[in-house]
Amino acid sequence: MVILKPYYLCITSGLSFISLVIYFSKNIITFEKNILAWLLFLSLLLSQLFWYNPIQNSFIHIIDALVAKFTIFLFIVYTLFYKNLLWNTKLLYIILGILTIIAFYKSNSFSNKEWCCNDHLFNHGLLHISAFFATLYVFL
Repeated sequence: MVILKPYYLCITSGLSFISLVIYFSKNIITFEKNILAWLLFLSLLLSQLFWYNPIQNSFIHIIDALVAKFTIFLFIVYTLFYKNLLWNTKLLYIILGILTIIAFYKSNSFSNKEWCCNDHLFNHGLLHISAFFATLYVFL
């Protein structure tokens, strides 16, 4: 069994940097996407700060959680209601969203039993990975 370390989540949350590079390297920049990109950058920065030294219920933990939830909410609203996606693409996005919710629920459940246990870190890493793929729906 592999023992996961909290700072590994710096890597999984860092995947969102790829989405930012994709967006800012494109010539099609909009006001709405700029706001989402800067929120994603802020969320990435806070996540890096938190997972480098994850202290439960610390100030950075609370701020990271609030910014992440707000950012996720705006990404979902933009993707489902503003962006013009084909129905099958939207269905794949919804499935990805369901998988993200499952990973969040499991991560939260395991963290309530034992903070930063292997199961908590694994599921939270899955949450970061699925969230990264979800950001691609906005920026590609």
